[in-house]
Amino acid sequence: MMSKKKDTPYYIGLAIIIVIFGYFAVKNVVHYINKDKVVDSNRTEDRAPVADKFLYKHGKIPDFKFVNQRGDTITNETLLGQVYIVDFFFTSCGLICPPMSKNMATVHDELKKYKNFKAISITIDPITDTPEVMKEYAARYTDDTRNWWFLHGEIDDVFELAEKGFSSYIKKSDDPAIRFEHSGNFALVDKEGFLRSRKDEYGNWIMVYRGVEEFDALPQIDEIVEDAVTLLND
Repeated sequence: MMSKKKDTPYYIGLAIIIVIFGYFAVKNVVHYINKDKVVDSNRTEDRAPVADKFLYKHGKIPDFKFVNQRGDTITNETLLGQVYIVDFFFTSCGLICPPMSKNMATVHDELKKYKNFKAISITIDPITDTPEVMKEYAARYTDDTRNWWFLHGEIDDVFELAEKGFSSYIKKSDDPAIRFEHSGNFALVDKEGFLRSRKDEYGNWIMVYRGVEEFDALPQIDEIVEDAVTLLND
């Protein structure tokens, strides 16, 4: 009997320890469950919509009205609901335009399966580049121009669109052999008509993608295709 009385405080103390341990264990479990819910919620928030979060939305493309190589009138409203990639070129260019068009052909081939995708090449030499001339030029790079339009418009309108809509460098050259100077960039436009882009390797937002190699930097063909697919699936 004396032994049992001596042991009684031990069991009481053990019971108290178990109760206290159980309280904190349950509290921690609840904490981590709630934490997991928050993490899961944040992950969902990050994923939806991906395009809005990870592709920067620049300004809206200004109004334009051009004609494609088939003689169809194309405006910015025509392209609403479409994701499109734009470059500026001219058919008699012997420098960066051929590799640009070759790379645009790669982009077109990757994305033409999407019914709401368009590749848009806008001539900066509309006096020479009539729809008929551009139709011949297009045939060098593709036999399927349903989703690749070569646009022709008034030269002042083209230059203004390039500058204000795409921050694209275009200038008439004093060298008659060159005739025009221009950048070799591709621009990505979403379904609502906004210019979109990703961050560069340093974490800074870019505005356009390299359409040709520049100073040993490779063209950003894979990147713009990937980002176009993101917008197409949004």
